[in-house]
Amino acid sequence: MTTVIGFNWPIEHDHAVAVIVDGRLVFASEEERYTRHKHSILEPPINALRQAFLYLKNRLGIKPKDVDAFAVNFHPKLSTWKVRSRYTRLSFYKLRGGYYEVPLNEFNSITLLMHILSGDYLTFARSLVRHVILSLGEEAPSDIRVIPVRHHLAHAASAYYFSGFSSAVVLSVDGSGEYESTVIWKVKDGSFEPVLSMYTSYGSLGLLYDLITLRLGFAILEGPGKGMGLAPYGERSKYYDKLREFVKVDPEGDEPYAILVNGKKVKTKDWDKTVSVYSYVTENVIGGKSLSWNPRGELSKDAANVAWAVQRVTEEAMLATAKWARDHTGEDKVALAGGVALNAKANMEIHYSRIFNEMFIFPAANDAGGPIGAAAYVYEHVLGGKMRHGRLNNVYLGPEYSDEEVKKVVQRSKFKAEYIGDDVGVVADLVAKGEVVAWYQGRAELGPRALGNRSIVADPTRPEYWKVVNDIKGREWWRPLAPSLLDEDKDFYFRDPVSHEFMILMFRYKDEEACKRVPVTCHVDMTARPQTVTRDQNRTWYDLIKAFKETKGEGLIMNTSFNLAGEPLVETPQDAIRSFFVGGFDAMYMQGWLIRKR
Repeated sequence: MTTVIGFNWPIEHDHAVAVIVDGRLVFASEEERYTRHKHSILEPPINALRQAFLYLKNRLGIKPKDVDAFAVNFHPKLSTWKVRSRYTRLSFYKLRGGYYEVPLNEFNSITLLMHILSGDYLTFARSLVRHVILSLGEEAPSDIRVIPVRHHLAHAASAYYFSGFSSAVVLSVDGSGEYESTVIWKVKDGSFEPVLSMYTSYGSLGLLYDLITLRLGFAILEGPGKGMGLAPYGERSKYYDKLREFVKVDPEGDEPYAILVNGKKVKTKDWDKTVSVYSYVTENVIGGKSLSWNPRGELSKDAANVAWAVQRVTEEAMLATAKWARDHTGEDKVALAGGVALNAKANMEIHYSRIFNEMFIFPAANDAGGPIGAAAYVYEHVLGGKMRHGRLNNVYLGPEYSDEEVKKVVQRSKFKAEYIGDDVGVVADLVAKGEVVAWYQGRAELGPRALGNRSIVADPTRPEYWKVVNDIKGREWWRPLAPSLLDEDKDFYFRDPVSHEFMILMFRYKDEEACKRVPVTCHVDMTARPQTVTRDQNRTWYDLIKAFKETKGEGLIMNTSFNLAGEPLVETPQDAIRSFFVGGFDAMYMQGWLIRKR
């Protein structure tokens, strides 16, 4: 069996590990699930790597020494020496210090200094892999082959190989890769042709969104998601007009959009100069200070209008990029990846524009998806394999927890518990009666959305539950809640929907009546970010929604991620029990067990 393991390197954020075996994605997991720190900022993927090796050995009989190659989603030769050196020094300090304590005994002091001065951070990637293998008591290969893949090529590969398309245009749009932030690819039969590359210094919608929402008081990497939810409370204002002075959108031009300073593009690979562009734009749009408001208190009109402005500009730029890509490639299918592709509202605008006949958005569009694309690309283009080219329809790819393991955790918890197996009609009845239920089963979802294995469910017909659920999770009261619904019922609720399993594509509700039926999952602009569910995808999850429909008449439930404030999705059974204990849940379904607090 040919095996490739992909992981994020150098150390930044949203670290994950993915495994491709014989052209098939068999495992993927994010480091944040183990450290319990959202986005795993500056945390190397030690735990996720360990779980990947355990999965390969226990499930497929593949030992670490049998792995053919490792792939990472940054290419050092495309970065400036200054950036490479910074990454290398950071890698050294993070692995050597703190609680990682990765031994670097294979280097003498001169060799170590040479690696740091040359910016050879891949050396430390090999050290990380070797350390994890040895910590498991396994034999490490003498030659650990780490192959770097261009950042946006890794994003593009994740979108293309799992889209089911043989020929497509791929939009890779994020904060920053080695030096670029928006790349348009024409892909046919696995051959990737870059059609347009835009430098981060003038083409980063991700960096623009992040810096502007930082001024709204949101944490780094949290702003874009929260800003998208805040935007519908705003309207066109001076902030939008000012922002458009700096963002030129022209789908008929040489490039679909550009972020300008004094009417000109700044084209540079220098990171400090790049950041200064977006700082300058932000200060001119908002002012020198952050807006003074409490996101958990009364809504600020200024904050909402700023969010509306950056969201609207993002939608306009993404629409222009889509149109430019269609016009310059002739392709009628599009696949999207990169952090900006998590913007479900912008994706909705592309969907309703009908620019393309078909659209696929990779579910872990952020950097957590990069290792998947890197591994797939290396498997096919370096090792000579052939990816199994079907459309991805579920992302339940995390570690497995046996029924016996779950049973022991439940019994140790001392909660009142009853084994009900797959009889989830009991759970549906509790939800219909107004109980908020935590839901835990099987392998965890990859990506930022709960898709029926790590979820919180509630009755969408009770308007007050919008606040109830947000309070339980410690979220801002104005943030929207999403629905999961039977795939066959999607046309009953939404206008021109398509099947979409991953909650990163919004739809508009058909009318006010449809919204009134399920007010908890209808945002103030009459949109939702739904998951459509078939029984083939997730049998127990589908049966829950079906049973709820039989009780309440709605083939749709409220579904939000099973985590508490500031934490990522729960991963282990122990995580689930702890969160259930701390959170204000009434009950929990846990891999066949119904657990009650009273």
